[in-house]
Amino acid sequence: MSIKMLVFALSLCGWVASADVRHTVVPVLAGTKTKGVQDTVLNLLDQKLESVPPDVFNHPQLKALYLGSNRLTSLPPQIGQLKHLRVLALDLNQLTTLPVQIGQLKELVYLNLANNRLTSLPPEIGQLKKLGDLTLSNNSLASLSKEIGQLASLTQLYLRSNRLVGLPKEIGQLKRLAVLEVPGNQLTSLPPEIGQLRNMADLNLNNNPLIRLPPEIGECKELKELYVGGGDLTSLPPEIGQLRKLTRLLLSNNRLATLPKEIWQLQELEELSLSGNQLTRLPAEIARLRKLTSLYLPSNRLTQLPPEIGQLQQLTVLHSGSNRLTGLPEEIRQLQNLKRLYLEGNPIPPAEKVKIKQWLPKCEVFF
Repeated sequence: MSIKMLVFALSLCGWVASADVRHTVVPVLAGTKTKGVQDTVLNLLDQKLESVPPDVFNHPQLKALYLGSNRLTSLPPQIGQLKHLRVLALDLNQLTTLPVQIGQLKELVYLNLANNRLTSLPPEIGQLKKLGDLTLSNNSLASLSKEIGQLASLTQLYLRSNRLVGLPKEIGQLKRLAVLEVPGNQLTSLPPEIGQLRNMADLNLNNNPLIRLPPEIGECKELKELYVGGGDLTSLPPEIGQLRKLTRLLLSNNRLATLPKEIWQLQELEELSLSGNQLTRLPAEIARLRKLTSLYLPSNRLTQLPPEIGQLQQLTVLHSGSNRLTGLPEEIRQLQNLKRLYLEGNPIPPAEKVKIKQWLPKCEVFF
């Protein structure tokens, strides 16, 4: 097959890329202007390639190589000849291994290996000292080698839908990491070293059989979004209250019967999801979450909501369906910004339903 080469000049001083994708989104490379063939991108997306054409390696000046959405089963050792490569997209292929020569790509800043069949990574992956974005989602990785901790420039790591049963302690060496996504794996716990990720802003652990969070999670002071839905949590560490910058906290579909009092210290929270747990009461301290706009409580065992819920003046969505509520406190009428109130699946008498609608004339109420 002939190589289709898209040549355009670029300066890699401001590239932007979609992070965790099922197909390659070509990074936007800012500040581009024509310089000649020494700054080039080779676009071989969706060409039905079963192997990398040898002529590719006759272009050592390449800075970006897109080989996504093909039928590649292997990557040849010659990939190490592309010493200037900064962007390499290999997603949506059939790769089972990577050559050790991948470690020779010292300038690489973006590597997308999503949707392949990788079961392991070569230790040489740790030689990619400039790598900032690594996507390994939808593979068959059962573990990460300790060399992952050598990626000193890494800011985004995507590991969605693999077979990981744990994370190496070396994960704590990724001091610049801002985004860590590991949903859909087999994690039951996290290493204490997770607390060393002091710049992490987004941590996604959804759909893992987690039975606990380590107290060191409280050291991740920059966390703004924490997703731990679909696990086996029965309790939360008190240290969760130290995450003072948290704006979104998802704890849906665990086995939580109580919450630590420290959780009400998270006064920057805008969205809190406690759906599908075993909560029997919501404490009055909920009123401290004054910035809350969305509160999800369905499928618990709540028999009432506290009167203090009326102090959540910013609330626009309140979901309390499938509980054991027979009514709501009159203070609910104070929620003048409430747009949607979900109460389906509760044994609320008709007279109470009428009253609730009268209290909230501008709110759409679902019984």
